[in-house]
Amino acid sequence: MTTVAYQVGEQTIIAPAVRYEYGYAYNIEAKKRLKLVTLNWPPYIDESLCNNGWLFQLTVKLLLQKGYGVHIEFFPWARALRAAELGNADILFPEYFIDAEVMSENRQGKTRNDLMALSTAIPGGNLSLIGLSGRKSNYDGSLESIKDQTIGVVRSYKNTPELDKLINSKQISTIVANNEFQQIHLLMNLRVDLIVADFDVLIASIEKSQLFETEKQQMKNALVALSPALAYKPLYYSVSKANPQWQEILADLNNEINKMKEQDELLSYIEEKKHQCSRK
Repeated sequence: MTTVAYQVGEQTIIAPAVRYEYGYAYNIEAKKRLKLVTLNWPPYIDESLCNNGWLFQLTVKLLLQKGYGVHIEFFPWARALRAAELGNADILFPEYFIDAEVMSENRQGKTRNDLMALSTAIPGGNLSLIGLSGRKSNYDGSLESIKDQTIGVVRSYKNTPELDKLINSKQISTIVANNEFQQIHLLMNLRVDLIVADFDVLIASIEKSQLFETEKQQMKNALVALSPALAYKPLYYSVSKANPQWQEILADLNNEINKMKEQDELLSYIEEKKHQCSRK
């Protein structure tokens, strides 16, 4: 089971995990327990990664330091989103920034922000249009240049506000995949012209797959991130307002994140967790 280690002053705290309701639990005897839902999204977080990924480690650390019991379950994104929006989970992560007008897919007449509150941002990655190497694209940095193309997107993901508006208004046609690995297959089978993704997630998804090493390398070589990127996308925790203590939970998360930023510890912690796993 994945342990989580962190420093409190000069003391190293080692938090053991237990299997709990199909997920991972820490400090489960705590009076304040939170259920978190997430997805397998390497290289940020994934059950196949060393220590479940740096984002898993950071998340547990932030909440344990505030005395919470932590229970994390992994689901496909659409299911995780539904659990949080319906109040069956306290925190959804990692989330991109959500504009005020984005509607809930699970509560009619409600916006996502009616139901959920975003934390302070933590580091994320570039969201890009990905094409096939050697295949010409019309993309010139503007979304207007790809209106005649079919784009592969992941179910229930939010991309950029501008792109999502064009998709929702049917000005850009899409084919929906369940995850990034399916997106890659759509692209390589020429069912779409481009896909929208974090390039690092695509590469990590290929590495995680059961393909032979030669097949993995061929697939990685076939992908190219088009320039410029659509946007740099920080990550957030999304706290369910169905929890009566949601404001306290949000404040606790923000306090811990901001403290790490002020002490220049956030980026170094992330790099430390990546480095630990690169040595294994």
